[in-house]
Amino acid sequence: MDLLDLRKLSDLDFENLCKDIFEHILDVRLEIFASGPDGGIDLRYLGPDRNIVIQCKHWMKSGRAKLVKHLIDKELPKLDQITPLPMRYILATSVDMTPGSKTTIASAFSPYILSAGDIFGISEITSILQQNPKMIRKHMRLWLNDSTILESMISKNVIQRSLHLADDIRDTLRTYVPSSDLHSAMDLIEENHVVLISGPPGVGKTTMAQVICARYADRGFELVEVSENIEDVYRVWHDGEPQIFIYDDFLGQTSLDDKLHKNEDSRLLSLIRRIRKDSTKRFVCTTREYILQQARQRYERMDQGDLDPLTLTINLDDLEREERAQILYNHVYWSDWPIAAKRVFSQPDVYRPIIRHKSFNPRSISNLLSVPFNPDLGESGDQALAALNNPMGLWRHLFDNQLKDSDRDVLYLLFSLGGKSSLTTLGDAYLEFSQRSLSQFKASLKVLNGTLVKVADGVTSNAIGEQSNSRIEFSNPSVNDFMLVKFSEERDLVLKVLKCTYSFDQVTLLASYHDAPPESRLPARLNLMPLQVEVEKAALATLDRGTTTSQPQARRVVECLRIGKSLGITKVRNWALRKLRQPGFVYRASSEDAISLIEATRTSGDPQVKALHDSVRLEGLTSLFNKVGGDRGLFIAAGHAMDLAKYVDDGTRESICRQADEAITALLLQYSEDPDDVETDLIDSALQYILRHEDYWQTKWPNAEALLSDWTSEESDDYFEGGDEERDIDPEYIDGEAYLIMNSLNHLE
Repeated sequence: MDLLDLRKLSDLDFENLCKDIFEHILDVRLEIFASGPDGGIDLRYLGPDRNIVIQCKHWMKSGRAKLVKHLIDKELPKLDQITPLPMRYILATSVDMTPGSKTTIASAFSPYILSAGDIFGISEITSILQQNPKMIRKHMRLWLNDSTILESMISKNVIQRSLHLADDIRDTLRTYVPSSDLHSAMDLIEENHVVLISGPPGVGKTTMAQVICARYADRGFELVEVSENIEDVYRVWHDGEPQIFIYDDFLGQTSLDDKLHKNEDSRLLSLIRRIRKDSTKRFVCTTREYILQQARQRYERMDQGDLDPLTLTINLDDLEREERAQILYNHVYWSDWPIAAKRVFSQPDVYRPIIRHKSFNPRSISNLLSVPFNPDLGESGDQALAALNNPMGLWRHLFDNQLKDSDRDVLYLLFSLGGKSSLTTLGDAYLEFSQRSLSQFKASLKVLNGTLVKVADGVTSNAIGEQSNSRIEFSNPSVNDFMLVKFSEERDLVLKVLKCTYSFDQVTLLASYHDAPPESRLPARLNLMPLQVEVEKAALATLDRGTTTSQPQARRVVECLRIGKSLGITKVRNWALRKLRQPGFVYRASSEDAISLIEATRTSGDPQVKALHDSVRLEGLTSLFNKVGGDRGLFIAAGHAMDLAKYVDDGTRESICRQADEAITALLLQYSEDPDDVETDLIDSALQYILRHEDYWQTKWPNAEALLSDWTSEESDDYFEGGDEERDIDPEYIDGEAYLIMNSLNHLE
């Protein structure tokens, strides 16, 4: 193996590589610290008989002289401040060290550096790696020694059109973050010699395919890029020689007809069968999931080809927070942006909303950081969030150019149903909306599944339609954002839904995008004022269809009051008034809806709605205070009394809360004597009430602390996790490994 090119490594990559090297050499487990003001420590072993500190300096650009000066001027003074003092100090650097420079450093750092042998330059590190190929396998960016080696692995027959492949793979290896999907893909191709990588645009299909090719090129396989058709493979096939064929978008990018023609489907399946039997060949393909489903529908051979065992579908929802942070870090580190702009990403308030973004997408991050930094567009973090908040570029081309009208109708309906729906509801709505057949609906769903939509319960594409309880939803939140923008641009889409409305849920959904508050930060809004008549007709036609809506009547009344208020639709308001005037209507409502009705009637500017507030309040409070009996009901009632203080007179509220306080004290005593004798539901209700007294519960009920620490209900998790208080807590505690990764950017040289 030739000299390894460590220039492919980022600072963080180099530290992780050194950790593996010195754990192997020293046979100890090393701690790794975040880059920055760490007192000169990157790696450390703190044991009973020795204290070892390792400093990692990835200074390939600055050179040997500057490194020596930096170590003596900056790093040496830190050593006397380290507690406990290091008994052994080791330096690892990617700089090529001479005997003279090692002697200078060892002398200056005495007695911490025991000998010049504790200074590891690039030659020593390379030698260690050459003797430990497994270590190289672990660090993906060391798989390939140099782009010229990769180029030599590219088939000479197709090299003229494949010269770009070496550069593409080199760039990919710099930024790619290995994931469980990569391991799964490697397992598939090792076992079957073939892997089909599918998924939506921008998810990383091509990137993963290139990483797999790099892995095999490092093992001596010749790379063959297929760009036209299967004939490329047969033209360069060499029996007995290791070859890996990469066929990106093998079913086409925009049209299935562009690829599967002249019996190409049969030849493709024949090639797959041949490669599966040949241990010297590998075949990696990528495709967009909806095109794969189109191919299965159109070509009988593809449908019968049993491709499922060879297919891996990438899903960004599976990315852990640390993986997202590593993706962001790699793209920022290797970008040409100014160092000051890169360092901004190290701040928790900047990176946290990016890696937690509902539409986090490697392609959006890569596209942003591949162009020169423009300060006129705002701070670095703001530009990244803007790229993630704009889903149009990702989905527009696919939607406008690659789908049929029947496919688009499914998306229109799913959006109008809130982005989620049961298969039965979506199918029934489709029949009413599109005037097409159920078979066309199922065909479209198979095309869309895995790209724009997904089946929530994991039903395979071939089984769609066989399980009526399946849940269909958008594959990514950015798809819903795209559809909202689409509806805002094309009023005819809104009109089409309103004229063929299946459920009242569709009306409320569209209305919610009309009157959403500014702080919702939607990518677009709908203007329904010109469509008041159509909204009214759609609402009145569906309000009493209880079987087509997920909303109970009380919730529909709340929505009617909201729609009537925001759009000034009288008939919808009148429907709600008739319901509210029915004796017992509010009493029968759920607690949540009763509270909403009390609030809606109090804040309404409509005199007729306002006039019903007193009766709604009295009936609603009676329901809230009496719906659940016993001590649990008492705790719930006391909580409502505190939440709705402006609606409850002081005497009533104080009486209820006093009774709840006494019951809490008795319950805590009972729990301390025999925890197993207390019902879980009762404990949950009591602790929810205790947490409302956050200012003084420790004084009022000091013996509740142990109980709270043992409480594992969702309510306690919701109370203690997230929120604005995160900024007051150590970000390393909140973000863990993600903080260590991103903080490294703060100290770029």
